[in-house]
Amino acid sequence: MTLSVKDLSFQIGGKKLMDSVSLDIHEGEIVLLCGTSGSGKSTLANTINGYFPEYGGHQIVSHIKINNEDVQHKSVVERSDYVRTLFQNARLSFSMKTLREEMVFCLENNRIAADKMDDIIANKVRDLKLEYLLDRSFDDLSGGELQRAAFVCADLVDVPLYIMDEPFANVDEDTIQDYIGYMKAIVAKGKSIIIIDHHVSRWDWVDRWLLLGSDQRLHDLSLLQSDQMKQDLLIKEGISVEASSIPEKNAGNEEVLLELDEVSVFHKTVKRHSLFRKEIKTTMLIENAQFNLTKGSLTALVGPSGIGKSSLFKAILNVSPYSGDIRLQGQDIRKMKARDLYSKVGLVFQDPSLQFVKTNVLAEMVLSLTAWGNDGDEEAEREAQELLKQHHFENKADQSPWVLSQGQQRRLAVICMTVGEQQLLLVDEPTYGQDARNAKKIMDKLHELCRQGMTCLFTSHDFELVDAYADTIYEIKEKKVIQTR
Repeated sequence: MTLSVKDLSFQIGGKKLMDSVSLDIHEGEIVLLCGTSGSGKSTLANTINGYFPEYGGHQIVSHIKINNEDVQHKSVVERSDYVRTLFQNARLSFSMKTLREEMVFCLENNRIAADKMDDIIANKVRDLKLEYLLDRSFDDLSGGELQRAAFVCADLVDVPLYIMDEPFANVDEDTIQDYIGYMKAIVAKGKSIIIIDHHVSRWDWVDRWLLLGSDQRLHDLSLLQSDQMKQDLLIKEGISVEASSIPEKNAGNEEVLLELDEVSVFHKTVKRHSLFRKEIKTTMLIENAQFNLTKGSLTALVGPSGIGKSSLFKAILNVSPYSGDIRLQGQDIRKMKARDLYSKVGLVFQDPSLQFVKTNVLAEMVLSLTAWGNDGDEEAEREAQELLKQHHFENKADQSPWVLSQGQQRRLAVICMTVGEQQLLLVDEPTYGQDARNAKKIMDKLHELCRQGMTCLFTSHDFELVDAYADTIYEIKEKKVIQTR
């Protein structure tokens, strides 16, 4: 038995997240753990790897055994010899500046001989086709590239159990297939993997599905008598939605809001050879993009991880280098004051935690409302409380936005960015970390805002969602932006 957890109950901040949870994971088994956003899936993972209760919360458990050894009294560091975790927010996995430095750091912590490190690193990045990431700063990587980097670091040291929290949320389909093959190779060696994911349809090949339900209990869906019973329970829990609930697409509008005229997007990296000698390398991401966004349109921008989607967003905000012309309502954005540009264009980050500035959820919402100068403090607080209630955040008003699950952070970021008077909203992976019910709420909200006249450009690797909601689809392929619908 790789993992055995018996009678685990856990609460944090006075809220019970798990009640008498027990599970067994066998050698060579891949198991999916699903549940609604904020249901406690990541918390369960963190009780296994030791983050909880070492860093918070109260736990009652009979045992947590990995390879038949009870680890419940071992620290996070001690448990790293038994379990490796790929976190939902890959950015939080790293201590160093580049993948090479991080891999060396991981190997040093596991007392690997220095003369073996170069070969281990070379072999790992070659297997996962990540040589091109080795010396790039983590700050310059896309969400998908960060997840790839975290994957290779988690697999550097041989352990019996791997936990992967939303491992493919920002990764393109081709990379997903490559990594699924690599995961199958891991379990073929007798290792075990727990996958945490909301996108359950991609995991029909794994050994079992476990559901952490709204009753704080764990349910083994393989024990249900039929696939229909499983589907009905997933819909009831909000993990799946019925296709008939998707709204009709908005009617077209001929008024052009945003124009891209022969726009090329690139990034520069500086490699210093000595104190007096440095090399500047320019990498072209997008060449001669030519397209328009019309008022009220909900447009998808798709393409593999790291291909330039987020960089194009930054160019539209005039914070990333580009050539050509970008015009908002006919005005060159280079000639606009930053304040004027940002009052008309909003951005929801791929990593929503980077945009929060207040210490609690209510204050963050109040700031978003008062930033537009339309409400006084008391009126803004009343409106903020009503918005939080509408989106089921009323019991989290006093919590820090940084302790929310990533799915909850995403919803909060979208709400905060849509209370103003933006004419264009750029949303990077709006449904990342969301269960189907909350993903639908976010997309329905964007759909309604566009129906009211706002324009939205969003990125996503979820092709079913893109097909269901996008009026127009642009794909970045071989450095070109091509309209596919």
